[in-house]
Amino acid sequence: MFNQYFGNYLLEKRIVTPEQLRVVLAEQKSIKVKLGVLAIDSGYMNAAQVNQIHRLQAARDKKFGELAVEKGYLTEEKLDDLLKAQKKSNVLLGQALIEKGYLTFEKYEGVLLQYHEDSGFGPDEMKALKDNDVKKIVDIFLKTVDRPDNGIYHDYLELFIRNLVRFIDDEIRVEEAEEIDSYPFHHFITQRMDGQHPLFTGFSGAESTLARFASLYAQEACPGMDAMAKDALAEFLNCHNGLFLSNLSHQGVELELYPSEVKENGILRPVKKLYRIPCYLSFGEIDVIFSDASPSYL
Repeated sequence: MFNQYFGNYLLEKRIVTPEQLRVVLAEQKSIKVKLGVLAIDSGYMNAAQVNQIHRLQAARDKKFGELAVEKGYLTEEKLDDLLKAQKKSNVLLGQALIEKGYLTFEKYEGVLLQYHEDSGFGPDEMKALKDNDVKKIVDIFLKTVDRPDNGIYHDYLELFIRNLVRFIDDEIRVEEAEEIDSYPFHHFITQRMDGQHPLFTGFSGAESTLARFASLYAQEACPGMDAMAKDALAEFLNCHNGLFLSNLSHQGVELELYPSEVKENGILRPVKKLYRIPCYLSFGEIDVIFSDASPSYL
């Protein structure tokens, strides 16, 4: 995730152009391959085994490597080899910026130091970004949530980000949660959870962004917000929330999950505090919305 934050900083400071950043991110992404691809390339796993692990991830909240070890496809030693190979790409953004001639070594060093100062992130927070430590990253952006125990919000958002990376896009930048007194939307995907800790959640975005999101999840082109796109978006949320409730049940917390819905052209008004977290993907922005109580719709 560090590359997305640092890349956005470079754009804001006009140190690189959008096209230059697109080029270096594409180059970095082409080198940073997923564990499944690395496992096949190394001869540790075959394609059928990789596909089986990906299917398991839709039902179980575990990382690719954990499931592969569980199934006996990888040993701990082989997984460690793959993780080391993958982590080598963490510095590729800076390398690509220099190799393309967009920055010199000296300029890169200076900009990186200035970013550390301007970002407001402490050393531990910066390390969390560089390590892609989702658990600690979520801590950073939930600081503004005003409730004695925001643990359930934390767990929900942490899983949501992991599922975005697993199924949709690994170029993600999350911003700080903000309390809102209304939220207008054209398309809003939501699902209610009631019980010991009632929870209202959903996400929204521009039609083009949601259609692309649906296409990636369904693995089939959705030109707009047609019936197939709506079904795919609702199914993504239902799959995510099902995993979330499964995790909660292991902690002794039971919630009832209602059918997911796609609402159109309305305004959310909070009954209790309503929060929005902007989430930037490589193809657009979505807003994650959450509250302790279902808001009213206008």
